Amino acid sequence: MTEEYQMIHYIRESPAVLERTLEGNEPQLQSISQEVRNRRIDQVVICGLGSSYTAAMMAGPIFSTHCPYKTMIVPASELQYYAPKILNERTLLVAVSRSGARGAVVDALIQIVQAGGMGVAVTGVENNLLAKNAEFALLTHEGEEKAFPKTKSVLASAGILMALGCALAGEEDHKAKDRMEALCRLPASVEQTIIGIEPEVQSLLPFVREHTFVGVAGTASNHGVALEAAIKIQEAAYILTRGDSIAGWIHGPVGALHDRCLLIPLVMESDEALNKQLLTLAGRFGAHSLCLQAPGIDVEAYCDHALTISGDVDPFLAALLYLPPIQLIAYYWAVDQSLDPDVPELTQPILDVILPPGREEPDL
Repeated sequence: MTEEYQMIHYIRESPAVLERTLEGNEPQLQSISQEVRNRRIDQVVICGLGSSYTAAMMAGPIFSTHCPYKTMIVPASELQYYAPKILNERTLLVAVSRSGARGAVVDALIQIVQAGGMGVAVTGVENNLLAKNAEFALLTHEGEEKAFPKTKSVLASAGILMALGCALAGEEDHKAKDRMEALCRLPASVEQTIIGIEPEVQSLLPFVREHTFVGVAGTASNHGVALEAAIKIQEAAYILTRGDSIAGWIHGPVGALHDRCLLIPLVMESDEALNKQLLTLAGRFGAHSLCLQAPGIDVEAYCDHALTISGDVDPFLAALLYLPPIQLIAYYWAVDQSLDPDVPELTQPILDVILPPGREEPDL
């Protein structure tokens, strides 16, 4: 039997973590929404680094559709260029960092508080530096996650950010309330997706391992999943990966594909036609493809293999269903190469760069 690493257990725990996170933050979401109205906030800025940033991108469509305030999602390291214009007393800054120790993220939160604005932390540890400097903290209740490639905490961060976007919607936005209810039902579908797709991912390893480059494409919330895939697959399996929108792939990058490239489109009903165009074009350049598709969609005539997600797929919430299969691919591809996905070889050099002196990445 192949050795199981902690990362796979964390992926399997994701549905329960998502459920705990959504349930555990209901009072905080209501308090934040009320305080935003009381302080006449007129813009929202969400910042993070790495997987925290991609989690924010997964939630971006919710904010664009339901949040009545102008919203920007900015890498925390880039915020310095815009801070004088956008960080003020009418700004809600949502700073995302599981560890709560990343320099640029903590600095952004401190800066918004000093500017008289409102600071909210999305983090995994209630007493870390980020949470201590925030007015409100939305905790991702993932518990221990010792593996360096984060999985369940990314899903939880994306989920609670989606919930925040819905909570900030106006009272007349009934679609936001419906979406919040659908979000709270999603953990069961996430669990069924993991159970159904995990053995299929394992069975496809002989096909997957033949490739030296991966391209992941998605629209709406799945655009964030595509960006996260580029982190996770490279982080765990050391396979060069690019994440982009579907149109972003069609307009140029697809021309660099060849027969050692694996394209992974994240297919929903809303982007099925565009994905078929991408798959047809990629095939002309010799690339192979593994599609993640919504129920009721059949793109198998356009790709080499297809895996089907469980449950209804809402483009604004879809990321929570499509993310775990990407994590499973990253995990099993790493194990197939006899790599330790929990502690990649470059873990310490990366931590030395991304954490300020004296700060550590917590397990809890």
